[in-house]
Amino acid sequence: MSFQFGINILTGENDVGKSTLIKSLYHSIGADAPQMNNTRWKRAKVFYCSEIILNDETYFIVRDGKHFGVFDAQKGMLSRHNGISAEGGIADFICEQLGFNIELEKSADGNLGRAGPAFYFLPFYVDQDAGWTKSWESFSGLQQFTSYRKNMIEYHLGIRPQSYYDAKKKEMQFVEAKSSLQGERNVLSTALATFQKRSSQIQVSLDPEAFKEELEQLVDAYNLQRARQQDALSNVKDVRNERNGIDTDIAILRRSISELSADYEYAARLETPDVIGCPTCGTEFENSFQERFGLLDDVDYCRGILDQRQKARIEVSEKLDAAERQYRSVGQETQEMELLLNRKKSEVTLRDIVASEGNKEMVVSLGADIASKDESIEEVQKSIDRLKADLKLDSKRKKDILEYYQSRMKEFLNALNVFVLEESDYAEPTKVIKNNALGSDLPRALLAQYFALLHTMKKFGGTKVCPLIIDSPQQQEQDTSNVGAIFKFIFSKVLDSQQLILGTISTEAVPDETIPVNANRIVLFNEKYSVLRHDQFSEAISDVGEMHELMLAT
Repeated sequence: MSFQFGINILTGENDVGKSTLIKSLYHSIGADAPQMNNTRWKRAKVFYCSEIILNDETYFIVRDGKHFGVFDAQKGMLSRHNGISAEGGIADFICEQLGFNIELEKSADGNLGRAGPAFYFLPFYVDQDAGWTKSWESFSGLQQFTSYRKNMIEYHLGIRPQSYYDAKKKEMQFVEAKSSLQGERNVLSTALATFQKRSSQIQVSLDPEAFKEELEQLVDAYNLQRARQQDALSNVKDVRNERNGIDTDIAILRRSISELSADYEYAARLETPDVIGCPTCGTEFENSFQERFGLLDDVDYCRGILDQRQKARIEVSEKLDAAERQYRSVGQETQEMELLLNRKKSEVTLRDIVASEGNKEMVVSLGADIASKDESIEEVQKSIDRLKADLKLDSKRKKDILEYYQSRMKEFLNALNVFVLEESDYAEPTKVIKNNALGSDLPRALLAQYFALLHTMKKFGGTKVCPLIIDSPQQQEQDTSNVGAIFKFIFSKVLDSQQLILGTISTEAVPDETIPVNANRIVLFNEKYSVLRHDQFSEAISDVGEMHELMLAT
């Protein structure tokens, strides 16, 4: 199947493979779409082949599970890839061609990980299953990174350019190196304190000046130990405050659950009227079946957060125990050094003097090593400081981007007959639209946000314009006027020279004058639960079978 440049409309009845075909488009080049691992589809043992134009070059990309092959316009193999974002994955080809080199913080361990093609294609795909409840959530595996949506919106809209993410990666590497150096320095400091402690026990040089210098060194070490003790105490206080904050959250959540449950029980009673007046302000609320289920949803939501906070309290309690053990340990070391200071004037023996000379050499050596580590730490810190310019947010540019986005949102919401949102609902492009947009308003509000983000990205960002793929925009039983508004909006607001692939069950409710005359209409007449007809298999295998074999050949 071929899609022309410009507008393509793909229609077909339910279960003829329309959505599966649409999901396959980005899925085939490494952006996993949801619901592609269902039992029927896995049983079919499918593989994919897409012909794409990237940087004015034509490529064929074949995918079979985690295996990918890249071929040129003459179907000659260029490269094989295993996986998506891992080393040697298809991201090596796709992301390099797109100039997309972003690493984000992993949710699992906090380390950086490479963002694959799905994160680049977020502005260009609205999935039937995942795209009509929250914008930029139409691919699988997005939650592997912390705050992926905020980071990708800031990247694509130009709020945070590529240079920011490059600098952020370097900063994390420098911070890790600095932490490693500080750890090594702490080990050396501990060793130094040990030898200084031993020197004080065996006594040292009889020379008064040398004795004075060594005593001063021991005092310095004692002061350093006291500082460590204060740091340990401060850490204990911080962790205790953190646990107290969690305890406050838990108490509030339990009270909220109790109050919401009481509200539901009251609303569910037979004697409770259909309209309930607030005893405080007099505002009337409808006691509907939907509202009661809303109360249950709120209870479940609070219980979910309560569960998270209770688990967090366990982790923080363990952290507090460790902090208190550390504080006690440091305190014991400090007491021992105080005893050493008090014993400094005891009798000196010849054996003590001989042993002291060896300790002195070790103390000098360790002191030199510590000084060297300090120099290295200072150099790393200078490298971190040099990154500040790239990490600094351009507040004026961000203000311009936000104003443009808000203006487009207001314009697009009006065009789609959405009048239930407050300006605060879309004050930031990262805000999730769902609180005030219900029923049929929600998909239209989300459509406005998709295009507002798209137009803002085009004006301020550096992202290459990719095909816009929208599956099933007729969500939540839109009435006739809104159906017309939706399709007119999509066809008029698609970016200049952007390829549009629009999937829908039918265009019968769409006014004829709304659909562009040059639109490429594709109608699927397949059998149920089939993407290809039986008479198309031979042709398909002839086109892509040889590439598939080359990709899997050893």
